[in-house]
This record gives sequence, C-alpha cells and structure tokens, in this order.
Amino acid sequence: MSDTPELDRVADARRALSAHAGFPRAYWALYGVALVLMAGIPIWVSLLPAGAPYISWVLLAVAVASALYSVLRRRRTGVQLPRRIGAYPSARLTWLAVLALSAAGLLGIYALVGAGQRGAAFVALAAVAVVTFLGQIRVRTLMRADIAAGRVAP
Repeated sequence: MSDTPELDRVADARRALSAHAGFPRAYWALYGVALVLMAGIPIWVSLLPAGAPYISWVLLAVAVASALYSVLRRRRTGVQLPRRIGAYPSARLTWLAVLALSAAGLLGIYALVGAGQRGAAFVALAAVAVVTFLGQIRVRTLMRADIAAGRVAP
C-alpha cells in the first residue's frame, strides 16, 4: 500500500492530466501568425489582385494543419480531453467573450476595408489579434485549472 493518501493521488493525477490542456510555445507562435493571417483576410484580399484563388488554399492548409496537430497530439499522449468548451465551466464565459470580441473585431476590419481605411484596418487587426491571442491563452489556463480541480463535465 502506498504512503500517499488516495485523495492526494487523485489530485496528483488531475494535475498531471491538466498539463495536457496546455500547448507548447511553438504552437502558440504558429497560432499567433495564423491568427494575424486569418483575421487580416479582408485586408489581404484588398491588396491582392482580383481573382487571387490561393487565399482559399491557404485557409484550407491552416485548418487541416490545426486538425492534424490536434489528432496527432491526442494519439501521441493517449489523453482524450473533452473538446467542447461546455465541459469546462470556468472557461465558458471567457471563451464566449473572446468569441464575441473577435467577431466584432472582424466585422470592424471588414467595414474599415470596405470604407477604404486600410491603415485603420491594420491597427484594428493588431488589436483583434492581441485580444484573441491573449483570450485563447486565458481560456486554456482556465481549462487547465478546471481539469486540475476536477470540474470537467463528461
């Protein structure tokens, strides 16, 4: 029999499992670049010649790479965490706020580009990218805390 009480072993197991909710720094660096590229689509489309078909292919490549990374990570670690945000109670509200701010920012960027204000759109792009990036890091932190505390719903 182990010297460690059972509840302490459960808490240690939760903490070890919560480490899988985080991503490595390389992921966050690539995520930041992809975020700026995707949030700036209206700007990039306005700068490119008409009929540039490769924007769709770039978006497809980013989506496939993200999905592939997630699948490979789950297979490599063997840890299957719930994917829906509703399973993490303390992260849900933050996720909704980040989603709303990101959507409002993208609509603002589209409006600025449509009005011919590319300079202002670039400033808005930086603000949207920073808010979304920091918000996603916060959501992941809250998810990790929920896992460690055992508040994850199946």
